[in-house]
Amino acid sequence: MPRPNFTIFAQHYLSVLLSDFGDIYLNEPIPRNPNLRVFKQPSRFNWQTEYLTAITAENKRIMVSPEVIGEAEIVDVLFEPNTEKSRASLGLLGTIVSVPCIIETLRWAPNEWDLRTCMLHWLTWKSEADGSIIPVNESSIATNGQNDEYCDEVDRSLLIITPSITSQMLQGLTARASAIAIPGVYELPSAFCTTIIATSELPKNSSTLWLRILGRGSTQRQAILELFALDENYPHRTVILHQLRQWYRFLSSGKLGKESARLMTLLAMIDGTSKE
Repeated sequence: MPRPNFTIFAQHYLSVLLSDFGDIYLNEPIPRNPNLRVFKQPSRFNWQTEYLTAITAENKRIMVSPEVIGEAEIVDVLFEPNTEKSRASLGLLGTIVSVPCIIETLRWAPNEWDLRTCMLHWLTWKSEADGSIIPVNESSIATNGQNDEYCDEVDRSLLIITPSITSQMLQGLTARASAIAIPGVYELPSAFCTTIIATSELPKNSSTLWLRILGRGSTQRQAILELFALDENYPHRTVILHQLRQWYRFLSSGKLGKESARLMTLLAMIDGTSKE
């Protein structure tokens, strides 16, 4: 299924921003180990397949498969940081991505289904790391959860970046203000290793700039103007401006959807500065 235009932009934006600080994967299958993508049998005795074969025998257009493949989920961005490199130039984003994490970027304020989907991706990844998913044709985990290179004891986290989130939604998730004491940063109970960033609530300073560019409306436009006004040698400025130009050109092609007129006007101004 095609990704929305903002998701495509967010993927490449995060890729160029984080690539110097670790390994970043786009459209990554979860579970990552192919041996854990289990084939599901219709039943132990396969009676459904035999029954369906019998009643459809005269219809040559119907095919009955004995298996249903349990396909992997695809996550937009998965990041594994290099702990030996300083992420200070990334500000708040660098602080949050200190351990391997799935990064979910939402264009709209999330509903319960959106958040459950994000959590499902993380739970599957965490279950794989903990050895809770049994490989195909194995009845037990003989290695105490250390099945292969994909399973280790490194913590895994989930980062959800959203334009806004309601207090009712936060209350339903039992989310609380983060210990880093920055407005707009919330954490779920520790068992879920999840941080939620509401970009519209973030303070407007250089530490939050890279996150606010992934915001929406006036929050995003203000962040883009701040980026444009920075000195040419400011870390990451050049590559991020290039990503914004690319996004504008994709949007202008009319193939990936539409954005607000004010955002398009701002992106057009940035694209007009390109000498390419």
